[in-house]
Amino acid sequence: MDLRKIENLIHVADSGSFSKAASVLGIAQSALGRQVRKLEDECGCPLLYRNGRGVSLTPEGEKLLDQLRPLLTQMTRVVTEFHDEQKSPSGQVTLGLTPTLCHMVGMPLVAEVWKRHPRIRLNVVTGYSGYVHEWLANARVDIAVLHDARRSQHVAVDPLAELDLLLVSPAQNLAPAARAQASIEFEQLRGLPLALPTRSHGLRRTLEHAAAQEDKPLNVAFEMDALELMKEIVLEGLAHTVLGVPAVVRELASGQLVARRIVNPGLSTRLMLATASSRPLTQAVKIVQGILRELLASMASSEPYRAYMRMAG
Repeated sequence: MDLRKIENLIHVADSGSFSKAASVLGIAQSALGRQVRKLEDECGCPLLYRNGRGVSLTPEGEKLLDQLRPLLTQMTRVVTEFHDEQKSPSGQVTLGLTPTLCHMVGMPLVAEVWKRHPRIRLNVVTGYSGYVHEWLANARVDIAVLHDARRSQHVAVDPLAELDLLLVSPAQNLAPAARAQASIEFEQLRGLPLALPTRSHGLRRTLEHAAAQEDKPLNVAFEMDALELMKEIVLEGLAHTVLGVPAVVRELASGQLVARRIVNPGLSTRLMLATASSRPLTQAVKIVQGILRELLASMASSEPYRAYMRMAG
């Protein structure tokens, strides 16, 4: 059944006249009459009484429109809501970030999403890469930013940026010459007590791979998946750690910690935007992704990240 014919019948019935309805609809009265006739033929009964004073609904016509009016109203509301959603997307987006990335981009991202799209509810959860990867596969998060994640059957990844890895040391334990160094050889890490995340974290896997390649095993004195505690251990002078600069920006600025780029080989970690392969991306998720990319690109071109961070091509 043609919805246009039903809408035209409603106009005729509400106005009580073919001529008035035709004027409102902007079509010829004869064409309007033919459409109503076709609808009556499809229904197998007259829907209008026609007389010299105008038209009125037959009992069959009243019954038909009583049932169809709510459906037409609902269809109109659905189309209107869909149009509004495209203009002002809404919905909840759960984003998984590693602690380093949350330090770097968490607050700016929340503020920017709220400013541009107040109907999007952004929920940020943090954890090391292995855990966040599992949350993504189990649909606990919609999207995630992971360290050195690989594409799998359930997770699709897209490179975002690359961060150089730095040896982070307690300032009070270093001689002035060491504090002034911009870099440190990888072989000099051998023997240093390190506080590192577990092997579920991409950064740890990167370090272990480099150590195996160089045949220089790491001295992991403290192993934990808790960034703040790891930094406290370093601040207490108990160990060194390896991180990207976003995780220690404040401590470097205050002079509590010293960071030196690791060289020969140079080490870095790739930031990957990860999504579940089996779930379609909503408009709200796509918007959060776009804003996240914008913020990372802006940070990569500004201090103190410019020297240690590069966006993916």
